[in-house]
Amino acid sequence: MFGMSYLLDMYNCRPGACDDLELNYRFLEELVDRLGMTRMSQPVVIHGPRDQFGNELYPDKAGVSGWVALIESGIQIHTLEPKRFITLDVYSCRCFDPNTVMEFARETFGFATFEHHEITRGRNYA
Repeated sequence: MFGMSYLLDMYNCRPGACDDLELNYRFLEELVDRLGMTRMSQPVVIHGPRDQFGNELYPDKAGVSGWVALIESGIQIHTLEPKRFITLDVYSCRCFDPNTVMEFARETFGFATFEHHEITRGRNYA
């Protein structure tokens, strides 16, 4: 196999966690270290667009999106503060422990319920 993807959907996250740029940046940065992977760059985390007065242009989509490029592939996160919902995708060309991702995400975002999937990538890769 070539590697794996771990997809984690988090519901009813701690209030404010989905809209916290710094928290999501630090999460991506530290998750890479916890998984023993190698960053190609620092994480990029952006907030949804706001007008000149700081009001959300798309209030139903308020939150952040982030990505960190890895030698081993990449990790991305998308959040929606109004629903307190986060999606996280960890893709790597080598195996890793999904429990490490789950426990660190639970510690960071304090979600109440979740769905998750593990996908083997490149089953016929030689």
